[in-house]
Amino acid sequence: MKSFLATVLLLFSFSLFAQDTSDKAQIEITLNNYIDGFYKGDTLKLKAALKPRLYKFGYWKNKDTGDYEYYEQLTYANALKMAQNTKEKGKIRTETKMRSVKVLEISNHIAAAKVTGFWGLDYVLLSKDNGKWMIEQVIWEGPFEEKFIEKSHKTTTYYLIRHAEKDRSDKTNRDPHLTEDGLKRAENWANILKDVKFDMVYSTDYNRTKETATPTARANNVEVTYYDPRNMNSKEFIETTKGKTVLVVGHSNTTPMFTNSLLGEKKYEMIADDNNANLYIVTITKDSKTSSVLKID
Repeated sequence: MKSFLATVLLLFSFSLFAQDTSDKAQIEITLNNYIDGFYKGDTLKLKAALKPRLYKFGYWKNKDTGDYEYYEQLTYANALKMAQNTKEKGKIRTETKMRSVKVLEISNHIAAAKVTGFWGLDYVLLSKDNGKWMIEQVIWEGPFEEKFIEKSHKTTTYYLIRHAEKDRSDKTNRDPHLTEDGLKRAENWANILKDVKFDMVYSTDYNRTKETATPTARANNVEVTYYDPRNMNSKEFIETTKGKTVLVVGHSNTTPMFTNSLLGEKKYEMIADDNNANLYIVTITKDSKTSSVLKID
């Protein structure tokens, strides 16, 4: 129930902003729910990703002949049974090498995407009903091959936020902790971003930023990595995090500044002192850099 509510809240928040940005974010969430359904045996996420009229079929490469042979249709009901079986038998997968999603095209009501999983490669068609993107059809081939991983075309996604509300009662304290509201916001970020699989979480070395980053880091089973925004080489950082999904927690001045350095342009101004709700999303591919800013209270 909590997962469902978090997903609904995320989709509602994203719907307040530009269609191309929100649609891409929602589709990526759907695709990751699809993978989690099969990797983790999570039937709730699979139900959130698949339409009941799902039509999925594929081709499996015969290791003896090298020919691809038709593999029977997987129905919605059987997909849920497969996920349930994965969970019951403890065959949960956690690797990230054989896992990636890529949105190929978005129209008004339909979209196309590519998913790499342990089984192989999927081409996915989605449709949008009542503001929600779900998977209609899938055609796949397997087994997984190294060439499915496009090393030079990997997408890197950065989510950048300012620390949550800090304790301002002692004006001389240069390293205050979060207030109760701040701690709630930090937990809320973890809920809002629950369906984003973070590979890395970065924070400046201050109580307020570390406490903001910790719930999301904990939810993704990763350690918080500390950085100094005054001595950050954006080119080295981009190379180190290439192909990853990364959360970066900073301050009212450093967060937009860091976003600008990732983009290579001065696009965003300093965050207002009373605003702890901005979420900057930067997507970098071989050929492009795009960004958006959302406000999620």
